[in-house]
Amino acid sequence: MSPAPRRRKVVLVGNPNVGKSALFRHLTGRYAVVSNYPGTTVEISRGRVSLEGIEYEVIDTPGVTSLVPQSEDERVACELLLREQPDVIVQVADAKNLRRTLLLALQLVELRRPMVLVLNMVDEMRERGIEIHAEALAELFGIPVVETIATYGYGIRHLLRAIPRATIPRNPLEERQREVLGTAAGSDLPMGLLVEWMEVGDARFRQQVEQFLGRSRLARMPHLWERHPTPERGSCRGCPASRSLCRELERARAQFLENALLTLRKKGGERARPELTPSAFRFWVVLLLGGVGLLAWEEVGGYFQWPTLATILDALIRRYVADPTWAFSHAYRLDLWHQLLFGPRVGGGSGLLTDAVRLFALLAPLVVPIVVLMRRSARFLHGMGRWTRQPLTGIPILLMILVLVYEVVGRTGAQALVGVLEEILFGAYLVPWLQSLLPPGFFHDLLVGPYGLISMGLTYAIAIILPIVGTFFLAFGVLEDSGYLPRLAILSDRLLRVMGLNGKAILPMVLGLGCDTMATMTTRILNTPRERLIATLLLALGVPCSAQLGVILGIAAAYSPAVMLTVFGVVASQLVLVGHLASRVLSGERSDFIFELPPLRVPLVRNILLKTWLRLRWFLAEVVPLFLGATLALFLLDRVRFGARTGIEAIEEGVRPLVVGWLHLPAAAARVFLMGFLRRDYGAAGLFDLAQQGALTTTQIIVSLVVITLFVPCLANFLVIVREQGWRRALAIVGFILPFAFAVGGALGWILRTLRAFS
Repeated sequence: MSPAPRRRKVVLVGNPNVGKSALFRHLTGRYAVVSNYPGTTVEISRGRVSLEGIEYEVIDTPGVTSLVPQSEDERVACELLLREQPDVIVQVADAKNLRRTLLLALQLVELRRPMVLVLNMVDEMRERGIEIHAEALAELFGIPVVETIATYGYGIRHLLRAIPRATIPRNPLEERQREVLGTAAGSDLPMGLLVEWMEVGDARFRQQVEQFLGRSRLARMPHLWERHPTPERGSCRGCPASRSLCRELERARAQFLENALLTLRKKGGERARPELTPSAFRFWVVLLLGGVGLLAWEEVGGYFQWPTLATILDALIRRYVADPTWAFSHAYRLDLWHQLLFGPRVGGGSGLLTDAVRLFALLAPLVVPIVVLMRRSARFLHGMGRWTRQPLTGIPILLMILVLVYEVVGRTGAQALVGVLEEILFGAYLVPWLQSLLPPGFFHDLLVGPYGLISMGLTYAIAIILPIVGTFFLAFGVLEDSGYLPRLAILSDRLLRVMGLNGKAILPMVLGLGCDTMATMTTRILNTPRERLIATLLLALGVPCSAQLGVILGIAAAYSPAVMLTVFGVVASQLVLVGHLASRVLSGERSDFIFELPPLRVPLVRNILLKTWLRLRWFLAEVVPLFLGATLALFLLDRVRFGARTGIEAIEEGVRPLVVGWLHLPAAAARVFLMGFLRRDYGAAGLFDLAQQGALTTTQIIVSLVVITLFVPCLANFLVIVREQGWRRALAIVGFILPFAFAVGGALGWILRTLRAFS
C-alpha cells in the first residue's frame, strides 16, 4: 500500500495590515480576526484547501516588515519560514505601497521557494488614482501576480489558480550581490539576507538560520559567516565588515527600487469615486456638527435632568404606541411581547423598541455624515486622520468616542438588554416557570435555587454578561476596522512613556477591554522583553475586560456619571503609578516608537457582524461551562456544613476582617471576590446583581468596582501569562496584584467616607 502523498504547505507572508488573515479565511473557510491595524495576528493559524486534486496546508503568519526580525511576532513569522520549508510562499501586499512590497519581495526571493505575489486592496489603490503594471511586475520577478480585494472576495479565484502554478522567483539583484560580496557561492544561498542576519547578531535566530541553510552550504561562504561570532560568542553588531556590506547592499537595493518604481507605477489616473462639491461638503459638515450638538445635549441634559431627545421619544412611544389597548392585551404571550418591546409596565425601564429608537436617533445624525464624508471627501479623510492624533483635537474626539461607547454598552447593553433578559425573560418568566414545574428538593435547588445552574449560572452568563459583551464587541469592532486605534497609539505615546512603554502598547491595552487573555498574547508586538513584561503586568492589574467595563458603565448609568469617573480615575492613576515604578525597577531597553498608520476606512457591516458573532461564539463556548462549573462549586459549598455554618458562610466569616473590616463592604461581597478568582466577568456579574438588589451604597459600589478591577487575573489569563512570561513572573504578578488591590480599595473607601463625597 503506497503512503499517502505529503500535504503541501502554503505560507501567507506580508507586511502588517495588508489582508493576510482575510485571504486566509477565503482560502480555508476558517476565520481569523481581521482588523484595521498592525499586530492583529500574533499566532500561527493553519487551515486546509484542495486545489486541482492536491491538498495544501495554508499557514497565516504575523505581519513582518523585514525578514530580519525586530520583535517577537516578526521572529515567529521568520522562524516559521525557515523551519517549515514551504512549497509555496504567497506574499500579500498593499497595492498602494509598492515600495514596501518590493523591499520585502527582494528578501523573499532569496529563499528560493516558489512564490505568488498578491496585490491586495486594489480598490483603495484606484481610489487614489494609482495604477500598477501587474504584468511588468510579474515579468520582473518571474512569478504570478494576482490583484485582489480580500474584504469582498474579488480575485480569489485567480489566486486559487495561481498557487499550483507558483514558480521559483528570479532575484533582480543577484548579479549586483555577487559583485558586492565578491563570491561565487551559488544562487541557492540567500547572500543578501546572510549579511543582514549577521548585522542583527541574534544568537537564537542564528541557530535557526544555520539549521535552515546547513553547514555544507555555509561552508561555501566561510569568509562571510565563520569570521562572525557563533551563538556562544555573542553578537556581531557593529562589526565593520558586516556594516560595510550592509551599506553596499542598501545602496544597490535603493537604486533598484527607484528604477522599478518608475517602471511599474503610474500616477494621475482618475479617482474611482468623485469628490463632494463644496456646497455638498458644507451641508454634510453642518449635519455632523448638529449630530455632535445633539449628543452633547443628550449627555448634559441627562445629567441635569433636562428634557432630552431620549426622554421625548420615550414619552411619545409610550403614549401613542405602547398604550393603545388594541395593540396589546394582557394575555400571556402578548403581554410578554409588550414588555420586551416597551419595557416593564411598572417601574419604568427601556424595552427593545424604545431603546432602539433612542439609539438610532442619537447615532444616525453622527454616523451618516461621517460615512458620507469619509467616502466622498479626501479632504475630510486626511483632516480626520490628522485631527485624531493631535492632542488639541484628538482628546475631544476621544471623549466623544467614549461617550458613544457608553451609550451603546452602558445604556443599551447593560441597561436595556440586561433589563429585558434578566428581569423579564429570566426573572419574570423562565425561572418562575421552572420553579413551578420542579418539586422542592435537591434538583430544584440545583437548577433554580439561590445557587442554581439556571437561576444563577445561566442568568449571569446569558442575561447579564452576554448582552454587555455583545454590545462591546460591536462597538470595538467599529473602532478596530475604522483605523482609529493606531491613531490613539500616537495620541497616547507621551503618557505611555511615563510607564516605560511607547504608543504601540496602547493596542494590547485597548484589546484588553475585550479580553485580557488575548491582549496578553498581543504584547508580542512590543519590541523588548521589558516592555512586554510591563504591559502584561498592567493588563493583569487594571485593564477591565468587556464584562467588567460593561458592569461599570451599567452601574454608572443607573447611578451617576461621577461613579464612573471616580472608578476610571482611580484605576487609571494606579496603572500610571505601577507602570512608572515598574519602568524604574525593571532593567532593559526601551524601544523607539516606529508605527505604521493604516488609512481610515468606513468599516464593513458584514465584517463587524461576522467578527462579533465569532467572538460571541467563542465567549459562549468558554464562559458558559466555566460559569456553570463555578455556580456548581458555590452550590456545593452552600450544601456543605461546617458546624452551624454552610461553606459559603464559613468563607464569608473567614474573610470578614478583610471585606467588612477593611473594605467596609457587606459580607455578601465576599462571594463576589470568590467568584472573581474563578473569572473576572463572573465576579462582575455577581457585583452587578448585588447593586441591582440595593445591597450596596454608592461608596461601597465604587470601592467594590475598583477592587474587582484591580483584582487578580482570571484563570485563563493567568495560564497565558505563564506561557508568555514563565511561572516565576506569573506568580510574582499575582502576588503583587492581590494585596495591592485590597490596599487601594481600603484607602479609597476611607477617603470617600472621610470626605463624604457620596453620602
